[in-house]
Amino acid sequence: MLKAGQNLLLNGRLWHLRQAQPGQGRTWKLEAIGVSAAALGLTRPMNAVEYGDDLFIQPRQRDYYHAHMQRDWLDTERGPALNCQPATWLDLLAVHTRTPAQGDSKNEFSWSYSRAAKYRQCPRAYYYHYYAAWEGWQAEAPAPVRRAYLLKNLTDLSLWGGTLVHDSIKFALARLKAGRPIAETEVVKRMRSRAQADVEDSRSGRFRQKPNQLTGFQEHYYQTGLPASAWQAAQAQAELHLHTFFTSNLYAGLQRGSAPALLKVEELQSFTLAGTKIWVQMDLAQPAGDRIFVYDWKTGPIEPADLRQQLGVYGLYLRQSWWSEKAVQPALQAVVYALAEDKVLTFDLDEALLQETQAQVEASVAQLRGLLLDPETNLAELRRFPMISDLSVCRRCQFRELCGRDK
Repeated sequence: MLKAGQNLLLNGRLWHLRQAQPGQGRTWKLEAIGVSAAALGLTRPMNAVEYGDDLFIQPRQRDYYHAHMQRDWLDTERGPALNCQPATWLDLLAVHTRTPAQGDSKNEFSWSYSRAAKYRQCPRAYYYHYYAAWEGWQAEAPAPVRRAYLLKNLTDLSLWGGTLVHDSIKFALARLKAGRPIAETEVVKRMRSRAQADVEDSRSGRFRQKPNQLTGFQEHYYQTGLPASAWQAAQAQAELHLHTFFTSNLYAGLQRGSAPALLKVEELQSFTLAGTKIWVQMDLAQPAGDRIFVYDWKTGPIEPADLRQQLGVYGLYLRQSWWSEKAVQPALQAVVYALAEDKVLTFDLDEALLQETQAQVEASVAQLRGLLLDPETNLAELRRFPMISDLSVCRRCQFRELCGRDK
């Protein structure tokens, strides 16, 4: 434990701690005076972060020094000194993710289709997203943790366009379910206002204060220099997709149906499989006679195998959570609307597909749990989540700064 009177050896310079005051969470406020020739008499405030026996000292804004408080002591002419070695942000994150969270905000393991997809794309990005960023919303969290959290919440132009469309359709369907349908023109007006606010929040940097509430774009953060025409084109594309939806036979059919029958409209739900919480968020589920229709809107390219697994997970949720007590379960049918092509794809979520999906989910859960340092406490070790070699993926990744691939 840190205390006044101890000596620190930082980069060959010996410092004597005059004050060591614990702050919020894991933080310490230090005041040290130089006792070696290179820093003699110099007084310096320092910040520190303590993870059990691992101590990270920050004498300057970005630099860190690391020491283990049980084994990194050296004898000096001034007495024992804690020998602190230069450390990187990744060194701190590596210790952060193998240390249990403080307080009530426990990082519990769960599974979702998007979580598994993130790991398949890049194990290191998965690590940053689900482990390094944990507690990054706290003002007292170390800078690398807060940065990982900020990067986790960044979007990009392509994803943002899809979000605008999904959120607008969600709003329209919620109004339809409430018996108060809304005109396309009003939804477009609302979407334009949202788009303008999002771009301004990002361009001005306001998103940095509330990264989980305000929109921040990779294109602004990494200063990629996209022209104004690119933003205009993305918004125009989103409006075109929205028009396709509003003028479709599919939406006309939903309008003719019973409003209360729109059971789930973009609600985050969970169920348990393989002893693990599984998260799902269906675009829409609607019963009709002896069938349940599960809808999904797509604004980008479609991969059939991935689509079957994603909708299969929704089917597992419906089977377990809604009709588990019924002797005869309704048939499930997936309806996928590819808005870019104005094309509707349908397929049955039959027992064979659900069994196949369940096996895939259980295998993925086992794989991701198996990577953990401690599956029971959901602690992760950096080295078990390597970077990938495909730089074309890195160029689109919001975490590329942490990997040193942002140039």
